[in-house]
Amino acid sequence: MENTILKQFEMTRTFLLMGAEKINEEQADLIPTGFPNSLRWQLGHVYVSVEQLLFLQTGREATLPEGYSEMFSRGTSPKDWTTEPPTVDELNAHLSAQLGRVKETFQGQLEEELAQAFKVGPFELTTIGEVVLFAIYHESEHNGCIKGLKNSIKGVN
Repeated sequence: MENTILKQFEMTRTFLLMGAEKINEEQADLIPTGFPNSLRWQLGHVYVSVEQLLFLQTGREATLPEGYSEMFSRGTSPKDWTTEPPTVDELNAHLSAQLGRVKETFQGQLEEELAQAFKVGPFELTTIGEVVLFAIYHESEHNGCIKGLKNSIKGVN
């Protein structure tokens, strides 16, 4: 089952990266009417969320470049940025490297109990595997947002 879960994470990330390859710098910061944020924010948010969920939540060392948490954590907005955000290529490189780190770090550890349960709405996640599954769900949700943003941006052009 563990290989299936890690394979699903890899598949989810690969699909995200395939779509992200087609995002250019001109599109990255557009926020169409009805959307709260941009394509660049979506990519950064997925990266930061996995660092926070999978690495920090499980007591591992996170790789968070300076300013990423302030720009891309839940509740942030590109409208509030005061520093230059990373390029789309930088974000894609981080997302790609993160995939390898997740597979390396968590192979053989999905049954490991968390030191403290992680609450998601009415649910409590108690193992690393449950957190990985939630990360997959979360990333898929944002991949849908990315597709919606891209379709809206095409309609604007």
